[in-house]
Amino acid sequence: MSAVQTNILGTRQDTWMVGLQVENPHDPGQFLEFGIWDTRSGGEIDSDERLYYPGGMLPPYSLGGRPTPNQMTIARNYRIGRDHMGTAGPPGVQTLIDAVGVSRVIVTVFPMDRFKNQSSRAIVWTGTLKTVNLPEHNSESASDPGMIELTITVDAKPTTFG
Repeated sequence: MSAVQTNILGTRQDTWMVGLQVENPHDPGQFLEFGIWDTRSGGEIDSDERLYYPGGMLPPYSLGGRPTPNQMTIARNYRIGRDHMGTAGPPGVQTLIDAVGVSRVIVTVFPMDRFKNQSSRAIVWTGTLKTVNLPEHNSESASDPGMIELTITVDAKPTTFG
């Protein structure tokens, strides 16, 4: 398939690479890599649009409004060596717990084609780490993955980079 044909193909939900950087709560200004995450939801850009209703029962019209980004959630399967102990690369979960409410975060999302080629332009959200949700526990459930989930309060519209 030619490069031109590849560029016109659509995408799927599984063809995105979500990366996370978190400001070190113990050394502000230093960002730590937390690797690739499995899911991303939220981060929509809405607005506080205002409709104006003129006199004479004329139809309303929009006055526009400020962009208002919504919170974003990212999640991945909790791995003991990577997430709990922090021995296989990124820092452990304690760093994330300490970062809640104080640390800046950067979520970088790269679209990929079906051949796993990464786009040169990432979509980047910035914000503050709001919530760390550790895996749920259930002694009756042996087949559900234990997931770690982070909620981020997004500052502004995402930007493209690259």
